[in-house]
Amino acid sequence: MDGLGERIVAWALRTASMALVLAGFAFFVAGIPVFSATSGAARDILVVVLQIGGAWVLLGLAAVFTTRRRSLARAPGGIVALAFILTLIAIPIWLVWRLQPFLSEWRVLTDLASSSNFFETANANMSGVVLVPLFAALTPPLIQLAALAAFVVSSMVMLLLLAAKSPRVSHLFVATVLVLTALVVGSARGASAVSMAAEALQPLIEESKPRPQEYAEIRGIVDRYTAAVTPTATALGWAWLGYAIWVPPLVLVARRP
Repeated sequence: MDGLGERIVAWALRTASMALVLAGFAFFVAGIPVFSATSGAARDILVVVLQIGGAWVLLGLAAVFTTRRRSLARAPGGIVALAFILTLIAIPIWLVWRLQPFLSEWRVLTDLASSSNFFETANANMSGVVLVPLFAALTPPLIQLAALAAFVVSSMVMLLLLAAKSPRVSHLFVATVLVLTALVVGSARGASAVSMAAEALQPLIEESKPRPQEYAEIRGIVDRYTAAVTPTATALGWAWLGYAIWVPPLVLVARRP
């Protein structure tokens, strides 16, 4: 029978997985009805949204199935356990260090939001519509922030399970990697959507014929946003690879009699 800690971890993973499934379905519900009415860059971005939704549904369901497995298993030991522990410690530390510019941008945004009454006055005189493009722009970095938090939290949880010599650590780690895969896919495809949007905005900015100073300010905002999202997606991809390579050896250890 599973211990209390294992049941809590399995429940948390199932909850996160079902949240991904529901979010994926929400992307389909929002995107499919307007797909035929879009064209050009808007349709390309919508395709990315549907791809993220499909990946989240499939990977979320796979993670739920994995957490419900009750087959006999064993915890890794010896040199395998030591190397795995070092990986779980090193990757989150490297990731947080590598993403300091990304986190700095979030600190700037939160400081700006907390020091002004922007959100309090956004709904005045129907001006709340400005929040729609703002939330759309924040979706890719929000996915990346969730992925970063998931890497840190999952490492801590796996270390606790290893310390308790949990026999289900392999299955729970596989489910964790599936959840992380969904978030990293969302990060990578979201970064692609950001690049598409930046390219689509360029002719619109030029057609508006802004003054040189205004043009420089607008391009600076777009470039700063892109520079925060794109490298973050790359770093998350490398971190995911560092976790994913552990799935085969852990599964083999779990099946060893």
